[in-house]
Amino acid sequence: MNKRTKIIIAVVVILAILAGIVIIYRNTHKTAGKESLSEEFFAMDTVMQITLDPTDETTKSPDEIMTELRDVIYRMEREFSVTDPDSDISRLNSKKGEWITVSDDTWELIKKAIHVSEETKGAFDISIYPVVKLWGFTGSEHHVPTGSEIDDVLEDVGYENIELGSVDGENDVRLSSRAPGAMIDLGACAKGYLSDVLCDIIRSYGANGIVSLGGNVQTVGVREDGRPFVVGITDPLNTDSLYDKVECSDGAVVTSGNYERYFEENGRRYHHIMDPKTGMPAESGIASVTVMGPDGFICDAYATAIFVSGDEGAKDFVSSHDGYTVLVIYKDGNCRWYGK
Repeated sequence: MNKRTKIIIAVVVILAILAGIVIIYRNTHKTAGKESLSEEFFAMDTVMQITLDPTDETTKSPDEIMTELRDVIYRMEREFSVTDPDSDISRLNSKKGEWITVSDDTWELIKKAIHVSEETKGAFDISIYPVVKLWGFTGSEHHVPTGSEIDDVLEDVGYENIELGSVDGENDVRLSSRAPGAMIDLGACAKGYLSDVLCDIIRSYGANGIVSLGGNVQTVGVREDGRPFVVGITDPLNTDSLYDKVECSDGAVVTSGNYERYFEENGRRYHHIMDPKTGMPAESGIASVTVMGPDGFICDAYATAIFVSGDEGAKDFVSSHDGYTVLVIYKDGNCRWYGK
């Protein structure tokens, strides 16, 4: 490993710690005459890092695979963006009551998000975007809104206002005209969906690897010695240290925490994970939620939902989703495992 590689890895580890998860093990060996390849870049408002580890069965070079992965990331970033006026989401948000034709990935992701909203009784809701904007978490100017301001925007919040359809055989979505202020944002689940797609591509070419998208880590295969990868979970009360480590092979580890994005005013901290029922930062006594399992989207969406709904949400989730584990860390430093 040369000096430049060491510096890049150190920077990625530091940034990943701040996001909630840090990879403890990164593979840089040679297999079948092919070197592993790591690449770091910025997309979807977060630092992304991908490591590809070729095996004897790998059918493309790491450079070719990485190029394909990079193209997918930037394409989905354009489709899912709430700031790009030409994105699927921006077009949808700006044209209430109109059917908007969107990409296959946008349509599928919205469909999946609505399903989670139904399962969690609204604890997860991509239509929370007007509330997030009101609090200033979409820009640099934060704002503690009044009760009346919150009530006004909550009138347009509700996943029931998102309609899926097919007009002329196309993937079409519209926001109901009965909610003129309705807007959606896929930020709470887009990286989980993206990591699933990226890992499927890596797997299709017979390679192993790690995909790290901010607080989302997903792995394909195992380490060279056959053991699982090891992923560390940041202590939400002391983000310079780890709270625990977990093994992960062909699975995802996703954390949502109150330390990721927040601001302070008059001695009180306000974090960005909003409760769709109150329009306020979720108050469940939780500092962070880590969901582990085979599906990156499920881990991502439910990490947010459980943070909002608390212990009951964690219990309901593991009882209805086989193969998943949840670690809840509370504000007092204690923790509880569900499904372990």
